[in-house]
Amino acid sequence: MNLVLDLGNSFGKIAVCEGSKVIESAGYERITSREIAYFLARYPSLKGVIVSSVVNHSREIIDYLVNLFTTCIELNHTTPIPLENRYQTPDTLGYDRIAAAVGANTLYPGENVLVIDAGTAITYDIVTSGGAFLGGNISPGLEIRFRSLHKLTSRLPMLERPEDDPPLVGSSTKEAIQSGVVHGILYEMHGFIEAISEKYPKLQVVLTGGDAKYFEGKLKNSIFVDLNLNLIGLNRILDYNADKKI
Repeated sequence: MNLVLDLGNSFGKIAVCEGSKVIESAGYERITSREIAYFLARYPSLKGVIVSSVVNHSREIIDYLVNLFTTCIELNHTTPIPLENRYQTPDTLGYDRIAAAVGANTLYPGENVLVIDAGTAITYDIVTSGGAFLGGNISPGLEIRFRSLHKLTSRLPMLERPEDDPPLVGSSTKEAIQSGVVHGILYEMHGFIEAISEKYPKLQVVLTGGDAKYFEGKLKNSIFVDLNLNLIGLNRILDYNADKKI
């Protein structure tokens, strides 16, 4: 079993993973040594740790973990991964994107996979059946679209995603905005899925990210939802690097 830390700008996750399974996980607004100690006490046989971070305070966390684990990986663009990375600018590739790609390949080896990560931004990334990460697309997410319509216009209100499906044709400004944002994303997702399916047959589509559950029932395509995809990918990267040391 390994310890996996995924530290985002406004939210972080700690997980205990084994192979492609997440044994236990928890989310926090800010992760410190106290939260890590909780998992260390519950799982004293942990072998290694990996940290994926976009926050500045991760340095103190990594320094803390280095003294506890023989194998401590801080994910960056030079970290070896179990995929052929064909991205032309690997130093600008988001750690969440590469972790999700590795996670998708771990769950669906030997298959063409499209990973849709519906978070602050919506990313679409392709992993081929031969184990190559090709890259993909980045698009504004739900909240960004709502905020942009409000901030970049003089009269449109700030709205949030509707709990119920918005009507296809809005009969008020509120409905028109919500319908445009939600259906715009859905048509975008459907369009990418269909276009990429033509180029990569028998395409497996995996949806993850904070808004994954919201879109799950709205997509007509056959998809799988896995909110732990990044954690599974990070654990696979850790195992891959640990095996290289043996």
